[in-house]
Amino acid sequence: MKKTKKIGIITLGCDKNTVDNEYLAGLLDDLGYEVIPLEGFHPEENFDIVLLNTCGFILDAKKQSIDVISEIAESKKKRGNPEKFFVLGCLSQRYPHELWKKFPEIDGLVGVGQLETLVQYIQNEEIPRNEKFCCLKKPIVNVEKYIRRKIITPRAYSFLKIADGCSHTCSFCAIPRIKGTYRSVPMDIILQEAEYLISQGIKELNLIAQDITRYGRDLKKGYGLPELIKELSKLKGDFWIRCLYGLPSGLTKKLLNIIGTGEKTVHYLDMPIQHIDKKILKLMNRPGWSRDIIKEIRDIRTVIPDIVIRTTVILGFPGETYKAFQQLMNVIEQIRFERLGAFIFSPEEETPAIEFPHRVGKLVAERRYHLLMETQSDISYEFNKSRVGREYKVLVEDFDNEKKLWIGRSYAEAPEVDGIIWVSSSKSLRIGEFYPVKIKEAEIYDLYGEVV
Repeated sequence: MKKTKKIGIITLGCDKNTVDNEYLAGLLDDLGYEVIPLEGFHPEENFDIVLLNTCGFILDAKKQSIDVISEIAESKKKRGNPEKFFVLGCLSQRYPHELWKKFPEIDGLVGVGQLETLVQYIQNEEIPRNEKFCCLKKPIVNVEKYIRRKIITPRAYSFLKIADGCSHTCSFCAIPRIKGTYRSVPMDIILQEAEYLISQGIKELNLIAQDITRYGRDLKKGYGLPELIKELSKLKGDFWIRCLYGLPSGLTKKLLNIIGTGEKTVHYLDMPIQHIDKKILKLMNRPGWSRDIIKEIRDIRTVIPDIVIRTTVILGFPGETYKAFQQLMNVIEQIRFERLGAFIFSPEEETPAIEFPHRVGKLVAERRYHLLMETQSDISYEFNKSRVGREYKVLVEDFDNEKKLWIGRSYAEAPEVDGIIWVSSSKSLRIGEFYPVKIKEAEIYDLYGEVV
């Protein structure tokens, strides 16, 4: 009897890589392989094959990917574990020749949007190494057919990738060069995938893309994000829909009304603004850089009064003066985003911003980062305190044996990036189910409550 091959699969980088690895796991599972998700590589555990999905977005992510490649390559060289090693994703797409030269232990190297090519490599053991190198010169991330996803991390939520690639030309970002132009997934495929995920017990669908508000435009079939949300909401089951990564310039009244009035859409938006200063935004080449963000936030909160807004900003971008930073601080204190993440500018190869003059020193950028996050922690604590005494529908996701408390999230907490709600209950709860929870206590990012 032929032995089932054991494949370890590692995900680095963004939520889109998580989705791609679940597609890959589904393809391999259907072919009879044993696919095991790994949080990291452990040399003491033997694998026939290890697959590493890499990130090549910013310097820290690239370094992490290289470190993991080095670790696996060293284990293969010294111990023969794994027997075969394949690298895929953004770093492969961006630096194929460098990786191929530096790590002869790699058996196959593929770029983005080439999962089925990788599966063919895995199946065909006779291809010479010099031919196992497939990174498209012009990357493309088309999804043209339904692929059953194998959920590799058991949990109550999932990411639904409605598009990939990017057609914006932000001066600091290499994503369009790595992944190619924006490509929407046809609605019928998304609905089939969502229906399957719900049937597997998923209670929260997080819509993701580089910019979800552009969804459907490239398909020219007469539908966009509002229509997609409407159709998703018709699917049977008790589940949430959450909108992540939508640029402010694409948030129309029609879309806001759909989110605000939909029974299954949570009142939450993730909309990266990156900065406030108009000169900086113009240098960044951000879509809608000249728009009045304060007015737009007020308009959003008028349409959806209980909306929770998450944003991200970049600090230390070339040309960011102290005055520009102060303007950003003042506006953040005025707008009071419920959620905010900040990043220090990372100069990326093959992007216009790497050539920009008036660089901000590392120490200055770090000081600005800490000042901003201190201000945001006060805003976050104030928001959480305002929720004490209120009752929320909470999705219970885990149990902490040390604290003897359940772990959950309400509509106001997106998975993996926001805080959590610690839930006490006199009765045992079911993981992956919704419960009414009254908030009793607030911290800066987390809350404490009890089941009503």
